[in-house]
Amino acid sequence: MKKKIVVLGGGFGGLTAAQTLDKLLRKNRNVEITLINKTPHQVYLTQLHEIAGNRIPEDGILYSLEAALDQTRVKLVVDEIYKVDVKNRKLYGADNEYSFDYLILACGSEPAFFDIPGMKENAFTLWSHEDAIKIRNHIENMFEMASKEEDTEKRKEYLTFVVGGGGYTGIEMIGELVEWVEDLCIDYNIKKSEVSLMVVEALPTILPTMSDSLIENATNYLKKKGVQILTNACIVNVTSNSITLKSGETINTKTLIWTGGVQANSLVSQIGLETGKRNKVVVNEFMETSEPGIYAIGDNCYYQNKSGEVMPCLVESAIQSAQCAAYNIAAEINNKPKKPLKLKLHGNMVSIGSEYCIADVMGLKLKGFLASTTKHLADIHYLFGISGFGFIFDYIDRQFFRKTRNKPTVIKHIGVSTSAAWLAILRIFLGYKWLMSGIDKVNSGWLSAGDKLVAGASTAPIGPNTPEWYANFVESVIYPNAYLFQVMITLGEIALGICFILGLFTVLAALGSIFMNLNFIISGSGDMWFLVVSIVMLAGAGRSFGLDYYVIPYISKVIKRLIRRGEFKLIN
Repeated sequence: MKKKIVVLGGGFGGLTAAQTLDKLLRKNRNVEITLINKTPHQVYLTQLHEIAGNRIPEDGILYSLEAALDQTRVKLVVDEIYKVDVKNRKLYGADNEYSFDYLILACGSEPAFFDIPGMKENAFTLWSHEDAIKIRNHIENMFEMASKEEDTEKRKEYLTFVVGGGGYTGIEMIGELVEWVEDLCIDYNIKKSEVSLMVVEALPTILPTMSDSLIENATNYLKKKGVQILTNACIVNVTSNSITLKSGETINTKTLIWTGGVQANSLVSQIGLETGKRNKVVVNEFMETSEPGIYAIGDNCYYQNKSGEVMPCLVESAIQSAQCAAYNIAAEINNKPKKPLKLKLHGNMVSIGSEYCIADVMGLKLKGFLASTTKHLADIHYLFGISGFGFIFDYIDRQFFRKTRNKPTVIKHIGVSTSAAWLAILRIFLGYKWLMSGIDKVNSGWLSAGDKLVAGASTAPIGPNTPEWYANFVESVIYPNAYLFQVMITLGEIALGICFILGLFTVLAALGSIFMNLNFIISGSGDMWFLVVSIVMLAGAGRSFGLDYYVIPYISKVIKRLIRRGEFKLIN
């Protein structure tokens, strides 16, 4: 009878766990792996603020779980689980019941309101895709209402935006507002001086887990942008149009975005397992709960190592705890020893809008462009790990070409799309020119022993305007091996012609064409037309009326299989 493993939740940890289980148990046909998630997408939670702040389109943080699980044995089930029966090993969902032998709890977390009166009822939270869209629509609505309001006090309420909590999410949210407000003021003809942006933090400083120098950088940047930062300021009451601080101060606002804390998903706390702080399930060093066969990872688990350090709520923590849990389930099934979690965290990164970022990467303190680049690379590294190149292209498209604000002019022009069918005509003509050039060389005897490359005035590698460094290279490398190079050039031109005509590996052919033309131009015998058209071919000209339409997706599938399973198969 097959062992049934269920991963509950398709976030960073859940997806990693499912993929790791598939890889570790790929040779074991007596195992069923199921991933249950309430939507068919993974929501990239660390970028919710970008939706809420209207930086990227609504679908900019959604990644298909089906695509991520392609080439694996993992079965994806879209259902919302409302009950876990530990004793009978069953999950109860809105659509079905699911039995399990092993269960990994990866449901993520939810906002913690700390019993603050009115907080749950009146504050906006930023912990789901729906939350982000709701905040974005509300903020734009506030500007629209303010533009029509004549009462000064009401107008001020509409244009006062408060973020409760100065942790990573709170600072990233206020950073988006700093940039978006500038556009909204223009769109609704409102003076920027009328808008108030605030961060209210109960602790003595924002970003308390970052270094003092980075905290100072973030604080100075936000203050320079006009953000008020209130520290040692506890919110004690929230209404629909105000918040009250412990000091007694009241701030009139229609917008409080609460990012002040999280706790384990309420479903997890109701299972009946031993729990720790914030309703998190207590686990041992193997990520196993008090109930054998049930594991908890990421934000669902409370793990304290021998030194007393508690595992933080970070993406890296979720991924590494997921890998640990998956390994230990596979180890138990294969009768092998389990391995404890060895958490290796590489640092933290906080984007403050699209134009500024701070980062602490393995002790290296970064800010500005370098920090932003590092954060993008970290996101790309994760996405490559779960789905190869496909998600990376999606990420680049969403982050740079489909940005809804602060898009550089160059990117605006590069991002203009048109039908690749028109490029197919140019591609085939370029291929024809290369093929004819190669055939002419064959007819001229370039494949026969001789010095055609050296003797021909129109094809000689050294011309009157050839740079000295290139001439030296030709005399020392090409001339002594003239026959070899003339064969390479001839066959290369024919190969380029065939590739362009067929639309096969067009990008690689374009790079080869550019390289050859640059060499010809430097020697004084090149054609600038070839070079310019070759650059145009980099736009994926082989995807229309070309074999790349079929070949590239197939290669992507093979690469994905290689990443998933650690093996290379050309046939399913």
